[in-house]
Amino acid sequence: MTKDELIKFCLTLPKASVDYPYGPEYEVIKNGKGKSFALIGNVEVEPMKRSCGADAPIVSGDIFVTVKCPPELIQPLREQYTAVLPGYYSNKNHWNTIIPGKDVPDDEIKKFIQISYDLVT
Repeated sequence: MTKDELIKFCLTLPKASVDYPYGPEYEVIKNGKGKSFALIGNVEVEPMKRSCGADAPIVSGDIFVTVKCPPELIQPLREQYTAVLPGYYSNKNHWNTIIPGKDVPDDEIKKFIQISYDLVT
């Protein structure tokens, strides 16, 4: 999925909107109550490797989406997919960062975004 496709999908969810509290580099997608359920941006390799782990399978030009996840699914998803990482600058017990275009199918990414939306809504 491209960055635009991620944003477009997020905005199909009821009352979702885009905000830029961290500057124009990061799209923060919020529900109707103003609670964040997705953070979308372009990978900055060194900061992401520091936050998510030195072995993160990322390269310059990748995009990411960080989503909330039920705690019982956090670790199993990280073990199942190499492109599911601990939440980038987020609580690692409740958020995962996904790098689209690696080993996570697009339909799964959409499912994870929907779960995140449901959790915060």
